[in-house]
Amino acid sequence: MYHRWDDNQDDRPDVIEGEYEVLDGDYKTNDSGGGAYGNGPQFMLDKRPPYVTYTILGINIAMWLIMTITGLVTGMSQSEQLLLFGAKVDLLIAAGQYWRLFTAMFLHIGLAHLFFNSYALYIYGPVVESLFGKAKFLILYIISGLMGSLFSYMFSLYPAAGASGAIFGLMGALLYFKKVRPDIYKRVFGPTLFVIIAVNLIYGIIQPGIDNWGHIGGLIGGVLTANAIGLYKERFKKKQVIMWIIIIAIFIIGLRYGSLKYGRFIPPKKGFI
Repeated sequence: MYHRWDDNQDDRPDVIEGEYEVLDGDYKTNDSGGGAYGNGPQFMLDKRPPYVTYTILGINIAMWLIMTITGLVTGMSQSEQLLLFGAKVDLLIAAGQYWRLFTAMFLHIGLAHLFFNSYALYIYGPVVESLFGKAKFLILYIISGLMGSLFSYMFSLYPAAGASGAIFGLMGALLYFKKVRPDIYKRVFGPTLFVIIAVNLIYGIIQPGIDNWGHIGGLIGGVLTANAIGLYKERFKKKQVIMWIIIIAIFIIGLRYGSLKYGRFIPPKKGFI
């Protein structure tokens, strides 16, 4: 959950919750439909353990520990820690520190924030990783997180950090699965996912300290990226090229928009005499 930070306010991260039936079996049918699992195009599951999800969880926890220990040793405030480790700060990104769009999604503001994001990733990650496979899952997670950071950069003036953009991207990817196999989606997920998305977006609007633009950007990024890469071992389709063009265009336009929006506040670099 993307959070703005303020050393004078309590952290109240929004909660994404809900457990789903574990997908099992091959769920493999031909394009003509039929089979034990309903009609629809063929798809397969990646049955290997979800070690990409667990690796990301480990990175998030490790970064929080390193950041916390650094604060204890140096006496830095939480804001100073987040600034040092790469939180999203609009003026710094506009000045050329684009890497903050990436690093921000591995940082968390307090233990509660880390816990709820970790719980959400633990619930959604293995399901999405099995549907998309290891490599595609990693692409999906990173691009969703980057797009969450990008939307926050474009539309929110406050510094922010958190994995929620990427987590909302995982939910966006499940919406793609609904389009591909609505029969299985309905049986396994039902309307629960839509309710969770709606509740968290509404909560992000009414609750101070939550950067809802990060959520929206991540959700959009997840839907677009899932359409661009397809499910695990899904055949390449020409329309996927269009999705990649849209994704690239959003990043180009977003970075340019941010540069124009914040550039006037950045002092010019002094040249050599």
